[in-house]
Amino acid sequence: MTIEDVIPSEELEVKDDEFIRSELQTQLRGEILEVTFRKVNGDKRIMNCTLMEDVLPSSTSEKKADKKVNEDILSVWDIDAKGWRSFRMNTVSRVRQIMAHGGGNA
Repeated sequence: MTIEDVIPSEELEVKDDEFIRSELQTQLRGEILEVTFRKVNGDKRIMNCTLMEDVLPSSTSEKKADKKVNEDILSVWDIDAKGWRSFRMNTVSRVRQIMAHGGGNA
């Protein structure tokens, strides 16, 4: 799996999906990323997504606490569709930085 533009002008080859998942979650909490992945039906999908608190719907936090986490799948807020979407970590082919959060700590 390749992550582009997360480290400017470097391409990062990553083998450990757990490392990628936690790193991706951390990045998504502070910015909007463009994630390219393969859908279950085989179609390529490019999604602008985030986990920034100030962008997520307000009812999100209490729902998350009760859910069991599937480490193979990452749920994110789709900026364009304005809804929750998810993808399998092993289908991600590219991650690009779109926009860093401009402001103080959230």
